[in-house]
Amino acid sequence: MTADPQAAADRRTFIPLDPSLAPPGTRAFRDAGSIPADKWHADQNGETLVPTHCCFCGVQCGMYLRVDRGGKVFGVEPRNHDINRMRLCPKGINAYQQVNHPDRLTAPLMRRSRDEEFREASWEEALDFTVSEIQRIQQTYGNDAFGLLGGASLFSEKTYLVGKFARVALKSRHVDYNGRLCMVSAAGANKLAFGIDRAGNPFSDILLTDCLLIAGSNVGECFPVMTQYVWGARDRGASLIVIDPRETAIARTADIHVALKPGTDSAFFTSVLNVVIEEGLTDESYLAAHATGWE
Repeated sequence: MTADPQAAADRRTFIPLDPSLAPPGTRAFRDAGSIPADKWHADQNGETLVPTHCCFCGVQCGMYLRVDRGGKVFGVEPRNHDINRMRLCPKGINAYQQVNHPDRLTAPLMRRSRDEEFREASWEEALDFTVSEIQRIQQTYGNDAFGLLGGASLFSEKTYLVGKFARVALKSRHVDYNGRLCMVSAAGANKLAFGIDRAGNPFSDILLTDCLLIAGSNVGECFPVMTQYVWGARDRGASLIVIDPRETAIARTADIHVALKPGTDSAFFTSVLNVVIEEGLTDESYLAAHATGWE
């Protein structure tokens, strides 16, 4: 026996709404049988906001962990930090879920061979076994048989310890981090151009520019926290030029989208530089004072 749709509709609680005071479409949504807001309630109280930083990338956005009276982390809120300014990307919004996740490891797991099942072990047993295996392998293959891999999200003191552990404890020359595949090229270019291995200006300078050129960066999807700075510049009239083979979300909003064929970047930028020189658009006094090898 099937339920009568009309009878079910008649039993709904309709919420009267003045169409003249409601946004377009709201009346239709309410009349479809939505739940009155006064039936909702929040059962979380007595929470503490613990200031911290998101751990998922090198931007280190400021955030609060929401902690209940029992010490359980149950949510996250953005913090008015210098970079993210009350915004978080999808990684930051979900960052808290790993803390109390049922699959999170809370003790070392060990096995002596691949044929064994993992078993829970004490930290003392796990560390002693790790040390003995490192010593055994290095005695056979040398100190450089081991290397350490850090990460962009490590803060300065941890980065120092990673390097120190590799050089002093393991006596290995192999230490690296994930930026080798993404940021080292930019760091090298900044070092050559500006003398420092990172951006020479703060994010806030983006808000003051008259023209933004974004080359090969999918800001909307890969760096959503920066998007607010791009929109801030646009709000005060800045032009936006995007150079990218793909029509990304940020490219669709650009004043000019240069859809290069992959592999033609060098030819394009060399051509632009040639136009700048030929049309006398260079700042000769600046070049004389700050540039080397211009000739």
